[in-house]
Amino acid sequence: MQLAAWIGLCLAAAFFFRRKVRVPAAAVLALWLLVPAIGSATVTGVSSGPLSVHAATWLVLSIFLVRLFHDPGSLRVVLGRHFPLFLILGVVMAAAFLATSTSDTGGGMVVLVDQIAAPVLFFLLLLSDAVRGGGLVVMLRSVLLALVALACAVAVAQWLTGRVLFYESGFKTQYWFARDYGRWMGTLDQPLALSLAIAVAAPLVAGLTRQWLQAGLLGLMAVAMLISQSRVGLVALAVATVMVVLFVRRPVWVKTVMLTVMTGAIMAIMASPLVAGVAARVANDTGSGEARGVAVEYFLSRWSDFAVAGQGIGSSFRLAAQAGLKSSFENPTLMYGIDFGLLFALLYFGSMAVMVLRGLRTGYPGLALAGIMAVVIPQTYSSLATRSAAGIVIWTVLAMVVIATDEARARTAPATAPVKAPVLAAANLPDAGSS
Repeated sequence: MQLAAWIGLCLAAAFFFRRKVRVPAAAVLALWLLVPAIGSATVTGVSSGPLSVHAATWLVLSIFLVRLFHDPGSLRVVLGRHFPLFLILGVVMAAAFLATSTSDTGGGMVVLVDQIAAPVLFFLLLLSDAVRGGGLVVMLRSVLLALVALACAVAVAQWLTGRVLFYESGFKTQYWFARDYGRWMGTLDQPLALSLAIAVAAPLVAGLTRQWLQAGLLGLMAVAMLISQSRVGLVALAVATVMVVLFVRRPVWVKTVMLTVMTGAIMAIMASPLVAGVAARVANDTGSGEARGVAVEYFLSRWSDFAVAGQGIGSSFRLAAQAGLKSSFENPTLMYGIDFGLLFALLYFGSMAVMVLRGLRTGYPGLALAGIMAVVIPQTYSSLATRSAAGIVIWTVLAMVVIATDEARARTAPATAPVKAPVLAAANLPDAGSS
């Protein structure tokens, strides 16, 4: 009954905002970044089974259904413009579905929907909304930064109080929670999911115009990153911070002041108890690096078994247990390779890399680096092979990169190519609707 009510609410919201798709799109991001997968049942009332997908997934499906009837023209424009990309993604999802549906053990269909199908569908919806109007990249940047800042603030509160604060009963069911006590995750599913969100969002700070806001967000992100105890995340955040300070358009004296203030802040943080957890992990990674080496070696010795066909989503965890690993293969490419075939896993992540490479010059400060982070950082842990906000965050940033790339091409097209026909405004496209 609760699930039916939630689906009805999602459909009503999607219909009410059918001309302003970016409003429910922002709600999708808010749901994923503020309601972890283990807390989704509080919204939908379903905690297990094929209908236990995240609450945000139902909203994505509702938006798509309404868009399909209200404005199919925008979807056709996007599919026509990026046909090879969506063909590849469709083939990958079909391979993942076939491998998972024919698996003897099953259980991976929810991950397939939450981490692959729904994020790709959300990616399509964002691109279709950009066809009808501008400003979407800036809007998504603002929403992401606000939500990540809120998640960071919750992580700080968790560290100060020593309590989960939200969804405690759900987190206690996670195998890693007791082991990693002291590493906090804010409102996301794992500490490394918080680290990923910060690493991807931090470069976007370069697009803000107020220096005090840039410094405040980066400082909050630095504290939350230390609380997550992610070593790779700290390196990524350091790179993003240097980029924000050195490469934004500011007078030299402003950059000097910002660097001085940030240096002082870093020194203060390094002298605080915040750094203790990361320092301990640097001194002793509890076998994490060795386990990753064993995982890669084990996979390479058997890669031909999964070259084309996989064993279904979730099978990589079982294979990791057989190999004697304590957690997983800690890399989504390897894990997806086992789950639905190495060929399709390489196509999936290769398409992401191509999108980012084609969008290195978008005109939006920090967006290219955010895209690089969205491709690289997930490869350092299980990320997309587990239920978390990773999928929706990554595909949102990729959508921003693709939209910005399309905008850049539209700006340069009149100067580099002869005009053969009048350029139609967004409102003149077939089935156009304001958004």
